Amino acid sequence: MPEWEYNRINLNEVPRRTDDIDMLNDAGKEGWELVTITTNNIALLKRQIGEPVRVPAPRRKSAATRTQET
Repeated sequence: MPEWEYNRINLNEVPRRTDDIDMLNDAGKEGWELVTITTNNIALLKRQIGEPVRVPAPRRKSAATRTQET
């Protein structure tokens, strides 16, 4: 059975020049998964303990796709 660690982000305390969506995206890049946002704007997140953070590789176009576009 997987083990989880939990985190919270108080979206009410996000600096004015920072977008809360950007903050959540940054957490996602670190492996955090958004579980819910409470009615008082607390984002609750989880990630599996010991699971490596996976950063997706950029997608490359196949030779067939590049040929069709030209």
